[in-house]
Amino acid sequence: MDGDLDLRKIRYFLTVADEGNFTRAAASLHIAQPVLSRQIQTLERELGGPLFIRHPRSLELTPAGRKLFKDGRKLLAAAADLAQHVKGLTTGRPTFTVGHHRAVSVRPAVRTFRAEHPTVEVRTVALDADTQAAALLRGEVDVAVVLPPLPAEGLTTQVLGKEPTLIRVSSEHELAQLAEVTLEDLKPYENLRFETAGQNGRPVRNIEDRIELLANGTGVYMAPALCADRYRHPDLTSIPVSDAPPTPILIAWPSSRSSQMTEDFVAIAIATASETP
Repeated sequence: MDGDLDLRKIRYFLTVADEGNFTRAAASLHIAQPVLSRQIQTLERELGGPLFIRHPRSLELTPAGRKLFKDGRKLLAAAADLAQHVKGLTTGRPTFTVGHHRAVSVRPAVRTFRAEHPTVEVRTVALDADTQAAALLRGEVDVAVVLPPLPAEGLTTQVLGKEPTLIRVSSEHELAQLAEVTLEDLKPYENLRFETAGQNGRPVRNIEDRIELLANGTGVYMAPALCADRYRHPDLTSIPVSDAPPTPILIAWPSSRSSQMTEDFVAIAIATASETP
C-alpha cells in the first residue's frame, strides 16, 4: 500500500459496519453485493489485515476495524469540510447542505436562512430513513430534519415538534374498520421491518415498493401521521394508536462539526417549525 486511502472504500466500510450485513449495506449504497464485497476485500488487503470477523449470520469488527470505524467518520467529515471550504474560495460562495426526511418539509426554514445568508449557496437533499444518519455522520449534509431512530453517539439533536403515531394497514386488514387501536391490540400482528421484508428476504428500499408491500400484506406498520399524509395509497388505511407516544421530528447535526451557519439554521428551524410549507 502506498499510504493513500480511498474515501469511497472508507464510505463502503462504514456502511457495512453500520448495517452489520453486506446485503443491507449493498442495498443502502445501491450497488451489487459482490461488488461491495470485493471493495471491502481490497481495502483489507491495502490495510494489511481483516477489518471484519465474518460469522455465518453476522459481522464483528476486528481491533483494526474498530479503529477505522471510529476515525473513518472523522476522515470523511474532514474531506467534506475541505471540499466545501475550497469550493467556497473558488466560487466566492460557501455552501450549506440541508438534509430532510422525504416526508418532512424544510422549505420555511431554508427560505428564511437564504434571506438571512444571501451569500451562501444552500442545497437541500431528500433522505431515506435508512440513510439519514449516515449522511450526517459522513458529512454529506451539514444538518438534517429527520425522524427517529438515530444513533445515540455522534449526533446532536433538538426536537422541532411531535406527530401523532398511527398504524398503516391494508384496507382489507381486520383492523381497518376500527376508529383507533391500542398497543395491546397490535401484539398479535407482525410489525413490518422493510429492510428484510422483500421477496426472499431481500431489502425493500424504494418507498413505492414498501407501500405496495404493506397494501398487499397482513402486517402493520407504525408511523407518524405526517408519513401517512405524504404517502397516500387507495388500498391503505391509517388508524391512530391511542396509547402510543408521539413521534418527535428532530433536527440533527454532527456533534464534531457544528458551525455558526449550523447554529443559525437550527435557530431558524426551531422558529419556523410550525409554519406551513
